[in-house]
Amino acid sequence: MEKIKVAVIGAGNMGKNHVRIYSEMNDVELIGVVDVNETIGKEIANKFNTNFYKDYKEIINKVDAVSIVIPTKFHYNIARDFLKTNVDVLIEKPITINLKEADEIIDLADKNKLILQVGHVERFNPAIIELNRYIKADEIISIDASRIGPFGARITDSGVVLDLMIHDIDIILGLIKDEIASINAYGIKLKGEHEDFATALIKFKNGTIANLTASRITQRRQRTLYVTEKDKYMKVDYMNKFLEIFRHAESKYITENKDVRFTYSDIVERPYVSQEEPLKLELKSFIECVKSRKQPIVDGIAGRKALDVALKILDEINKNE
Repeated sequence: MEKIKVAVIGAGNMGKNHVRIYSEMNDVELIGVVDVNETIGKEIANKFNTNFYKDYKEIINKVDAVSIVIPTKFHYNIARDFLKTNVDVLIEKPITINLKEADEIIDLADKNKLILQVGHVERFNPAIIELNRYIKADEIISIDASRIGPFGARITDSGVVLDLMIHDIDIILGLIKDEIASINAYGIKLKGEHEDFATALIKFKNGTIANLTASRITQRRQRTLYVTEKDKYMKVDYMNKFLEIFRHAESKYITENKDVRFTYSDIVERPYVSQEEPLKLELKSFIECVKSRKQPIVDGIAGRKALDVALKILDEINKNE
């Protein structure tokens, strides 16, 4: 079996995990890791027995596919250069900094019949995969998403909407397949020029409501999703890869010794959820798409939709300052 030749652009916190996983895949030949920081790049390359390159243009004709795992402002130029040379691309979220750039690389990938996948990794969280087996899109009443935690130096070029909330935007758009009627949002800046806390209320044309909260100033780390349907209530814990389903069983009035009391019971299901690493599932899916030429689960258009909503939320936050 001929292996897919892959390189990783970026050796930061997320990039080094791409390198680790590709190095373990039997159907991948890891050509190298690229980073402008020679010390970090060489360290990661040596650790995973691959080559280091300081300039991505050095490997542009040596690979079949790349993971682009660098700050968003560089996504467009580097993705465009690889797509122009017929290389399939997985690009970390958000797809680009604006819709114009997103449209251009989507069009370029389509024109050259290339795979363009966007790294919305929560789509590959086993708890979300399991949730999709139970959810009924036409019966969703509301979705509540919370993605909170303490401040860290991992992301400095954007606020919580483009860093954290965009994960939940993508999940919600995948679950509620309808157009948005309205968005209202508020944010708070504490540490710098970007919002550190944000909350958004999205109403869809079919009446479904989604409430999203993202924070990097909260001392407890939590990643949860709650879905209310007409006949059940579901809870997803992203971090622990856990799904609970609550169903109404029975409610009735009981008369005892002339006293009347109300009783209520429900049924709680806890389906088996695989504990596989979501990033491994994401990269495995990407390589399968490269080999089979099938459309990615999260393609460029899905990435663009999530970015579009995120930018509208940011507009609302700016209006409400």
